[in-house]
Amino acid sequence: SMFIKNIDYWDKVIKESPIVYKKSLDKEEKYLIKNINKNSKVLEVGCGTGRSLKQILHLTKNITAIDHEKEVILESKKYFKKYPKIRVLLADAKKLPFKNNSFDNVICMTTFSNFGDYKIKILNEIKRVLIKNGIIIISMYADNAFKERMKIYNQLKIPIRKIKGTTVYFDEKLGDNISEQF
Repeated sequence: SMFIKNIDYWDKVIKESPIVYKKSLDKEEKYLIKNINKNSKVLEVGCGTGRSLKQILHLTKNITAIDHEKEVILESKKYFKKYPKIRVLLADAKKLPFKNNSFDNVICMTTFSNFGDYKIKILNEIKRVLIKNGIIIISMYADNAFKERMKIYNQLKIPIRKIKGTTVYFDEKLGDNISEQF
């Protein structure tokens, strides 16, 4: 049997998402649209199935997207096939396969919560591939999101290994198994 991966839960979160999540995803979309210029070169770190990218397609097709989960990449590739300028790659955020100063924007929507001890390393990589004066857009849980997060984890029966403060450690089978807010 196929055990459920992170991606499956995230799809459910979006489909069955409580009002709080819906609101924050809407805010994210508005923010992206306001801050990404027409035709700018965008990299998304942790693209998942491409939710955020679909929101900016009318602004730019000059997009590169990476994720480290094979299933997600395959799904994204399928969807974006009709846009030859969009590249979707399996890659590691800790060691981005791009030259310095390659992108006008780097976006990282909600994924940043899953980076655990690699946050600084990944931020340094993001800064490296960004042009001087480029814009990084990161979205993540607010510092008071814990109750809502727990509500949805329980609703979706996500297997939790332990909780330390507001950091939740899921079962390792999920792939990315850390989710935090700060």
